[in-house]
Amino acid sequence: MKTKWLILICSLSWSIGFAQNHHKIDSLELELAAAESDSARYATLYMLYREFVEIVNDSALYYLEQQITIAERNNKKLALAKALDNKGYVLMILERYSESLQALKEGFEMAENPKNESSAWFPATRGSPHEIRMWTLGHLHLDYGHLMRAGNMTDQQLFHYMEAEKFAKQAGDYELLGIVNANLASRYLWARNELDSALLMYQKALTYFTQAGQKKWLAEVLASLGEIYKRKKETRLAVGYFHKAVQASQNINNFNSLYWNYYSLTDFYINEQNRDSSLFYAKKMVELAHLYPEHFKSDVGASYLLLSESYELNNQIDSAFKYLKLESPFRDSSYRASTRNLTNVQKLSFEEQLRAEQLEKEQAALQNRIRQYALLGGLGVVLLVAFFLYRNYRLKQKANRLLKRQRDEIYTQKQSLEKALGDLKATQSQLIQSEKLASLGELTAGIAHEIQNPLNFVNNFSELSLDLTEELKEELEKDPLDKELVKELMDDLFANQQKINHHGKRASGIVSGMLQHARTSTGKKEPTDLNALADEYLRLAYHGLRAKDSSFNAKMETDFDPSIGKVDVIPQDIGRVFLNIINNAFYATQQRAAANVGGVSNPADVKYEPTVCISSKKENSQVVFKIKDNGAGIPDDVKAKILQPFFTTKPTGEGTGLGLSISYDIVVKGHGGALEVETREGEGTEFKISLPH
Repeated sequence: MKTKWLILICSLSWSIGFAQNHHKIDSLELELAAAESDSARYATLYMLYREFVEIVNDSALYYLEQQITIAERNNKKLALAKALDNKGYVLMILERYSESLQALKEGFEMAENPKNESSAWFPATRGSPHEIRMWTLGHLHLDYGHLMRAGNMTDQQLFHYMEAEKFAKQAGDYELLGIVNANLASRYLWARNELDSALLMYQKALTYFTQAGQKKWLAEVLASLGEIYKRKKETRLAVGYFHKAVQASQNINNFNSLYWNYYSLTDFYINEQNRDSSLFYAKKMVELAHLYPEHFKSDVGASYLLLSESYELNNQIDSAFKYLKLESPFRDSSYRASTRNLTNVQKLSFEEQLRAEQLEKEQAALQNRIRQYALLGGLGVVLLVAFFLYRNYRLKQKANRLLKRQRDEIYTQKQSLEKALGDLKATQSQLIQSEKLASLGELTAGIAHEIQNPLNFVNNFSELSLDLTEELKEELEKDPLDKELVKELMDDLFANQQKINHHGKRASGIVSGMLQHARTSTGKKEPTDLNALADEYLRLAYHGLRAKDSSFNAKMETDFDPSIGKVDVIPQDIGRVFLNIINNAFYATQQRAAANVGGVSNPADVKYEPTVCISSKKENSQVVFKIKDNGAGIPDDVKAKILQPFFTTKPTGEGTGLGLSISYDIVVKGHGGALEVETREGEGTEFKISLPH
């Protein structure tokens, strides 16, 4: 069963009524006769074309030729392009493929020229002149895609459909977007059987048609959705969509889509072995084909074949044989027509190829002429160069004498520069040492604050243990002895000693770890838990800043990927990178928070909460750490300089400008990684550290 005939016809069709709206046509004819301007005549002829297209195609061509004449007379190139597009579409339906291709090509030449935007003749409701041109190009690509489909040239068809969608979006035309998506969906459904892709695109088409308030293609989309769910074996959804499609066809009197919806329902019920329903819809399909024989003359065979199968399902063999015999002539003629169509379109493609080859030959001849002119020009250039070389030789002799005098002056200047360079290196060394001392000071403040917590615990539990000891002594001197109370005091004393031991070890671990990280770098890489290292320096940097400004509070967030494991790095160096960047992050949030004291400069900062986030993730062969703050951000004119040595935005005495520069050298040069910065002024900054793993 050729069920895929449905999509070919539906995707190319306009809304076709059960009978022509003679009253509307008569009204338009009177309006055309009374029109006082060519622009009004063009618009009325366009409406008449819409009434006749695919119902009486010869009449549609008649009105299109008048449109073309009026547009040419008034030099309205864009209006002419749209009329040629419509002409190419009608000629394609009439299987006059060569003429169709020629009309579409002429339309493309005019619509692709931006200068023709001023020559549109469509009302302002269509949009701006640019949007009208985009709309015209979208329709041209759509119809070109239809022509390629008639020749079974799938790649070209898909290309033009995608181009049509691009121009439809630029024009903001939801109706055209719906048509394009429906045609793309048909390719996935009927050519590739990729049901999920087809379902997605049909749903997009349905959404676009709803936004456009367009009902003329709803029946075709609903029927196709039914076909998808039928193939997915979701019977209830399939039959529901088929019946919705029938109702949508009846609502707009579209007997063409109604015919193919009856076809889909008949085929569905035959597959479901539903005798009564399959025969019912098969008879309605044949009845509709007989009611409009001229329109369905090439499709009657399909209805006879399904009716024959329905009779066979109902065990009415004589009737089944009768309609199978009636279908046979249509099958042969349909095959011949299909073969003829394919041959005609492929012939067009061959002719286009010949024209392209001829154009290549002409271009080759032109290039040969250009090459000859270039050789002659080159000879002239050689003579000119020879003259200038001789002239330069004379000038060079004069310049050598001047250079000899300048050489002595340069030697003297070189000595002065070497002395200045030595002074600069000494200054740089002092600044680098200052940066190290500044980092050490911040690290020391963080260590002091971090170690204070376990020491407080040790002191508090020690004092409590002394009180418990005194109380125990008093109790032991009593007679009789309260054993329960003694046991309770001993348990409390034991628990206190455990906590003292725990926090003592914690303090010892902090000191040991900081000594390890503060050690002079040996330059040797060793397996390191970077998640723990980053978390440790986050807390130390925060407490270091709090030691300077006790009023400052910030929120710290971490999101570490445990699958990273240990990474071969120089821990002292990477620790310095973490500390530098985290210090900058806290400093940025502190500055933004301080800017709001006494008045809010940014409405978004009314509920501002300083926050620094650290996350890690394993990506392919790299470990990526991101350090993000919601501080004031970095201005664009400063962003390009922040990694340069000695550049700082901090006030004098608060920064050396070497922290980020040293961090960049450690990550990039020392570990073969990458250090990147993303920032938005007024929103925050994110540093991304990538290290090989």
